[in-house]
Amino acid sequence: MNINTANSLLFVTAGLTPFIVYLGLGPDGAAILDQARAEQFFAYLFFSLPIAILMARRIERNYFIDGGLIIIVASMSMAMAADAFRAGANLSDVANAIAVTAYSSTILGVCISGIGFFRTTIFPKWLSGLLTVVTAIGFTLLATSEPSAIQTSVIILPFLLAFHVILIVLGVFMFKQDDQN
Repeated sequence: MNINTANSLLFVTAGLTPFIVYLGLGPDGAAILDQARAEQFFAYLFFSLPIAILMARRIERNYFIDGGLIIIVASMSMAMAADAFRAGANLSDVANAIAVTAYSSTILGVCISGIGFFRTTIFPKWLSGLLTVVTAIGFTLLATSEPSAIQTSVIILPFLLAFHVILIVLGVFMFKQDDQN
């Protein structure tokens, strides 16, 4: 398998993860996974995001991509702790309190990596710019929201969905680079 194809699949996996896990397999979907297993499965699949960004930076290096990647990796540790707490029924308030910082920091890391992508030729400028703008707004919304609003906000959810759709589009463009090489 070509490296760009593998990288493309990682971006697409990161983008599809919430749809597969929460709307497909989780309690809000087919209920194949309970809440605890859905949170675990999401965390494992979403590890594809930092790996995809790490692999994309091999094409053209940029310190913004690297800086964002460091924030993503550190923040995902905290997000995994929040997801683990969310699995316990009595710990949802603790999970939400941690999640606000963890998720907003992860989105901030992607925003900074997006600036790095914008400064390179890895992706089209419009796509890198869109990623940066959506994640900047998403970070602002998440970082200033109440912990209880993280899963129910009608303002935050569209930005999170847009973020995941953009990840899928990044994967498509990475796959198209296979055709050009």
